[in-house]
Amino acid sequence: MNEQKALAKPVDWDELYPGRFLKAGEFRGKQVTLRISSVDVEELVGDKGPRIKGIISFEKTDKKLALNRTNGICIKEMFGKKLPEWVGKRITLFPSQWNGEDCIRVWGSPDIPADKEIMVALPRKRPMAMTMHKVGAPAAVKNSKPISDADAEPPEDEGR
Repeated sequence: MNEQKALAKPVDWDELYPGRFLKAGEFRGKQVTLRISSVDVEELVGDKGPRIKGIISFEKTDKKLALNRTNGICIKEMFGKKLPEWVGKRITLFPSQWNGEDCIRVWGSPDIPADKEIMVALPRKRPMAMTMHKVGAPAAVKNSKPISDADAEPPEDEGR
């Protein structure tokens, strides 16, 4: 007899077309803390053709994060320029908006000693001040998982 795996009811467009990369809609409006298992580079094809991108893999999920420059700068400011030092660190991600589109941003980490003000300066863009937040100890695990196959560690301070 062929048994079907029970799937969670989708609530966001991003959940209708799952893939190997994290999507903002999969977070269901919540912050998610994940532990970095590796940092690699891949050639990905997008709207602007093939480009080399940083790819972060996480423990307890097959989902990966394709790094944009802003998120890469945020993680570098928290953990330094040496990529092997990122492995084992936790980052807290949250869904946001950029140019009217859903995106994923870095909120902070439980692994930094205190909040840290940073400046994100991108080519042809106005520099932007951001805060990387010291995230509290994980709260009690909630019934709904924001990422389909992740065993995420929800942060205590989900409000902004």
